[in-house]
Amino acid sequence: MRKVWIIIVIIILTGGIVLCAIRWNAWFGNPPEPIWTGDIIDYSFPTFGEDSVPGFEYTGLDWADKKQPDTLEMLVFGDVHNCLRRAQWQTVANRHPQADCYMQIGDFVERGYEYYNQMLYHELNGTPFDSLPIINVPGNHEYRKGVIRTLPDYWTKTFKHPHNGPINFEGTTYYVDLEEVRVIAINTNGLQFLHDFTRVNTWLKSVIADADDRFVIVIMHHPVFSSGMGRQNINIMLTFARALQNADLVFAGHDHTYARHLPFVNINSAEKFYLHKLSSRFTRIGAGMQVYEDVRIYGDTLHLQTRYINSGEVYDDVLIIRTDEGKEIIDNAVNLPETIDVPERYQGRKNWKTKTFAKRRIKRLRPVVKESSIK
Repeated sequence: MRKVWIIIVIIILTGGIVLCAIRWNAWFGNPPEPIWTGDIIDYSFPTFGEDSVPGFEYTGLDWADKKQPDTLEMLVFGDVHNCLRRAQWQTVANRHPQADCYMQIGDFVERGYEYYNQMLYHELNGTPFDSLPIINVPGNHEYRKGVIRTLPDYWTKTFKHPHNGPINFEGTTYYVDLEEVRVIAINTNGLQFLHDFTRVNTWLKSVIADADDRFVIVIMHHPVFSSGMGRQNINIMLTFARALQNADLVFAGHDHTYARHLPFVNINSAEKFYLHKLSSRFTRIGAGMQVYEDVRIYGDTLHLQTRYINSGEVYDDVLIIRTDEGKEIIDNAVNLPETIDVPERYQGRKNWKTKTFAKRRIKRLRPVVKESSIK
C-alpha cells in the first residue's frame, strides 16, 4: 500500500513539473520592462464608480446622458489582448462620434503585469476612448496564475468601479444604472470556490429583478454557452444559465469566436482566433474575425449591430423591442452570409477538433462551400 502511495505522489509531482515547464512563461515569466520608468505616472480610466463621469450627470437614482438624452450609444469590445493600436481605436471612435461609453469583457491586456496595462493606456491615450467612461471586468489574462488566482491591485486602482457587488467581489462584480439600462458586470475569474458561485448567483438574480423598467445588459468573461471547440465551462453554465435568461443581452468572450443565441452574444476583438464549436444552438456565428458591438437604446428599442473593427461593415443586426406583450426580436441579418474562416494556427492539423470543425463547417455553409480548407 505504501508503494502505491509513493507512486501516486511521484506521478503528481512529475505532472506538476511538466505542467510548470509548459506554462512557465505564462505563470511565472518576467514581463518586459515598463514603458515608463522613473517617476510613476498616475493613469486611470473614467468609470461610473467616480463622483464625476464625462458626458453624464448623476440624478440621485441613475446616470443621465448629457450628450444625447434621447439615444444612449454604447460600444462593446471582446478580448483585446493589447492587439488594437491607437489608429484602430481612433477609427472606431470616428465612426461613432456620439458614443456615450464603452464596455470591455475581460482580457483587455495580454498578461497581468503592469507593462501591459501601461501599453493599453499608451494606445488609448489621445483617442476619445481615454475620456469615455468604461464598464469592464477582468479576464483570466488579467489575473496572476497559480494555485489560487490573484488579481493585481493596480487593476482595481486603474478601474474604480462601484462597490455594490457581493462580498469579496466589490469593484469587480457590480452594476451601473443608466436611465435606459442596468449594466451588470460579473467577474467570472474570481469564482474559485463553491460559495463564490452561489453568492454571486444570488446577487445576480436580485439585481436583475430590481432593474425596474430598464433594459438589462450583462458582461462577463467566460460565456454561459461556449462557442469555442472544447472550451465549455460547466460550472459557469450550470450556475448562470437560468438567471441570465431574464437579461436582454449577455456579452461574453474568452473563446475568440462570434456567436449569437439571444440573450447570449459571444464576441472577439483580438487578432487571436480559435476553432468554432459551430453548434446549431447559435442563430448566427462567425469565426476568424475581429468585431465589436454597437448598442443603441432609444425609447423601447434596443438596436444591436456587430461590426468589423477595421472596416466598420455590419456583420449582425438585431432589434429588441419592448411591447405590452413582452419582447419582439427582429433579425435583420437573417439573409446575410456567415463568415467561418479557418484560423491559420489550425490549418494542416488533423486532430479530432479540426476534423469535427471541417465537417460542421461544410454543413453550416452548404451550398456556399463544397469542401473544407482543412486537409
